[in-house]
Amino acid sequence: MRDRLERILIGLLVFAALAMSGAVIRREFRASHATKSFPEPEYVADWERLLQAATLIGDAGARVKIIEFGDFECPFCRTASYDLRRIQQQSTGKTAIAFVHFPLRKHRFAIPAARAAICADDEGRFADMYDRLYDGQDSLGLKSWASFALSAGVRDTSRFNRCVTQPGVPSQIQAGLDAGARLGVRATPTIVVNGWRFARPPTPIELSKAIDSIVAGRRPGR
Repeated sequence: MRDRLERILIGLLVFAALAMSGAVIRREFRASHATKSFPEPEYVADWERLLQAATLIGDAGARVKIIEFGDFECPFCRTASYDLRRIQQQSTGKTAIAFVHFPLRKHRFAIPAARAAICADDEGRFADMYDRLYDGQDSLGLKSWASFALSAGVRDTSRFNRCVTQPGVPSQIQAGLDAGARLGVRATPTIVVNGWRFARPPTPIELSKAIDSIVAGRRPGR
């Protein structure tokens, strides 16, 4: 009987020790993730060259240019676009979005969607098409490009249809791919704000703080 009680007691002590060890490990795991930091933005010296491959949404004279390497089929780009547009619209002319086409090969409709945006831009409706393509991302390949164009305010659908069915890769797309290759872009969205390249898409708060810092003449993150 005594041996049995000793075995039970030892078992309880071992169980308690294991439970305490597990709690410590979980606490340390949560702490390591809570304190995990991402690299600060890095400055791209010739960043204004990227604007040559971009289509601007907003005031060309805006002090802050948010360069977005984007893919209309990329779900992360759609999420980022809502933040970018909200901040750009709320900044009352202080910021502009400079969209650079960077369709990923793994996305079947990325290049056709980019082409549709370029064709809408021929009628000055790029910003509207940008919104419609991201909003209707789940319908890419299901709805006609002309229906996207109509909802974006494109009036000459005949001209649009001729444009969107042209063979080959449009020069604007190739320019974006080339610019991304020079910068070492590997994923979308890649965000560069007045030359400051973020290691990951910034949150709305991080982006707003970065814009305020740039306007004040300071480095983002400081």
